[in-house]
Amino acid sequence: MKHLYTTLLLAALLAFPIHAQDCTNLSWEAQFTYDLNHLQSDALHTASGVVSDALLPLTIGVPVAMYAGGLATKDRYMSETGLQTAVTMGVTYGITLVMKHVFDRPRPYQAYPGCIENYREDADGSFPSGHSAGSAALATSLCLRYRQWYVIVPSVAYALYTGFARMNLGMHYVSDVLTGYAIGAGVAILVNALNDKLFNAADPILPTATSSGMGVIMLPGHVPVFAMSIPF
Repeated sequence: MKHLYTTLLLAALLAFPIHAQDCTNLSWEAQFTYDLNHLQSDALHTASGVVSDALLPLTIGVPVAMYAGGLATKDRYMSETGLQTAVTMGVTYGITLVMKHVFDRPRPYQAYPGCIENYREDADGSFPSGHSAGSAALATSLCLRYRQWYVIVPSVAYALYTGFARMNLGMHYVSDVLTGYAIGAGVAILVNALNDKLFNAADPILPTATSSGMGVIMLPGHVPVFAMSIPF
């Protein structure tokens, strides 16, 4: 009986051979993602996962924190920035969701399951990259409102690493990432150009006063020990 089972198994394998994915003749985009995906570093994949997963909390947290912080300190500029960033993120994600549905491009790990390993899973399409679009929208929006190096450098660095991370995780091609960047930055620039109309319409929910941008830390006894002026 044992020999019979072995014979049947061999017959099934011969009748239905398993074809391994050919990883030697990939398109240039697939090869690019393959090379980044196969960088042999667990720490790198972990870092890419952390950066990728951080986008959603940042997308919600940054606009809310800035809007609420502006209300609390009566800093209209800060609240306006939070509102502008929220609108930018909403429009950006709306566009990317529509485009994902229209193009419905399989993700690299789906198109090349034997070659590209997925370190994350998403049910929607690959084109364009929502993470790249979101990180570019957030970075551009902040940089347009606060044009200081200590805002620009980390914002741009985060956006750039996010695009790399999504390819390192096997989730996107470079065209997905670059198109996402273009969408996010483009929406941020457009919303910034229209912010006067946006702020006028939102005037009832914005602070009526603007602070001087001076932050002061008080010790007991009301002794100021630190002050910093942030130019807008």
